[in-house]
Amino acid sequence: TASQRRHLEDDVGYFIGPYCSEQGSEVNFGVFSDEFCTIFADDDYNGLSHKEFYYKVTGEALPYGEDSLVGMECLSCKEREEVPDNQNQDGNDNNNDAQDEDEVIELCEQLYAQAGKCESGMNPNSYYFSPNENGCNYMEGIQIMRSDGTVVVKSGSASKTASAFIGIFAVAFCLLGAYVYYLKTKLDRAKVDLSSQ
Repeated sequence: TASQRRHLEDDVGYFIGPYCSEQGSEVNFGVFSDEFCTIFADDDYNGLSHKEFYYKVTGEALPYGEDSLVGMECLSCKEREEVPDNQNQDGNDNNNDAQDEDEVIELCEQLYAQAGKCESGMNPNSYYFSPNENGCNYMEGIQIMRSDGTVVVKSGSASKTASAFIGIFAVAFCLLGAYVYYLKTKLDRAKVDLSSQ
């Protein structure tokens, strides 16, 4: 309608960009009123969410407004069987990665090479002569559990040493406060005694 077009033509720019869902398990598209995609373009006057606003103005559902932009399905890292050159049109399947014998596609090799690793549980007699343990501390600190696609970060446990020092400082602070109060009352009594003489 004319009022909808006028609403869009007002000096307001609208932007479509990705955002994390409330659970944090999906990446969806949303309509925003700022170029940094931080303020949803909700139509408060008509009580519409940014997705409903998009539908009202365009007549179509917002792409990836409900479905996640990032899929949860796994991709196989196994190389495909080599196709003879007479059946392979470009002769360059998988960037010639099929020439090696590891049976892992190049993309997975690169991802694994760049990934943080905690190989402390690997058998020392296996292929790995010196396990890479650079990522162990990081992985222990965030221990992620998945339930229904939701990422839950484990809360940190209290350190016994830190708790002991906090307790010692709290007791010392209380004792110091009591001693200051004792000195103040003693000084106040001394002033009262001097003024009476």
